[in-house]
Amino acid sequence: MSAMRLRIAYTKVEDARYIAHLDLTRVFERAIRRAGINMSYTEGFNPRPKISFGFALAVGTEGEREYVDIDIQRDMDLGEVLARIQEQLPPGIRLLQGRVLTQGAKPLMAVLNAASYKMRVLMALPILPERLQEAVGAWLAREHVNYSRYSKKGPTDKDIRPWVKRLEGEIHGDEITFDLEVEMGNAGSVRPEEVLASLRELENLPLDLEALHVKRTGVHVSYQGENSSPFEAAW
Repeated sequence: MSAMRLRIAYTKVEDARYIAHLDLTRVFERAIRRAGINMSYTEGFNPRPKISFGFALAVGTEGEREYVDIDIQRDMDLGEVLARIQEQLPPGIRLLQGRVLTQGAKPLMAVLNAASYKMRVLMALPILPERLQEAVGAWLAREHVNYSRYSKKGPTDKDIRPWVKRLEGEIHGDEITFDLEVEMGNAGSVRPEEVLASLRELENLPLDLEALHVKRTGVHVSYQGENSSPFEAAW
């Protein structure tokens, strides 16, 4: 009986965006089990299913194209596996694509290092297009942007500017659409809401962050300025 390792792209939208990352693992495990597919398990005293995700999404943030690696116990038809799992998943989680990984393929967290976001936010006061572009340009021209994060241990200051690769904004009616691309890694990253909060504070932009909608449009393998899919990096 030969094992099979899969990389699957999926959506996490609509009501599914409120599923926390740990709960998402359970959702996939339960769906695979109900689909009648036997997963591979780690060895040791407390065996766990071999399933690993890319960088976690914040609760409430939609994911247009996320990734998960899954090991199953025997070789099966890929289309059948995806169809059987899809039948057991809740609305908002749709399997987009899958590939069988070659032996020795690097895990997701070893290859993913960038993410792109689309954010929609209402204007608290009218903003002219020229003023918006001036503010975005001034923010990007800053060498450092310090932002205070709050946790149980108290506030910690972090320079979020090095993580931002691209930031663009465009006005549509009474809201602004921002396109953001950030670096990601073991050392961390920057949250989309942190970028907009600092943009509002440092460049005096009247943004209503209470009405912020965030969608992660993709997670990428970025090399020398070019983004590629973790499917391509799997070979």
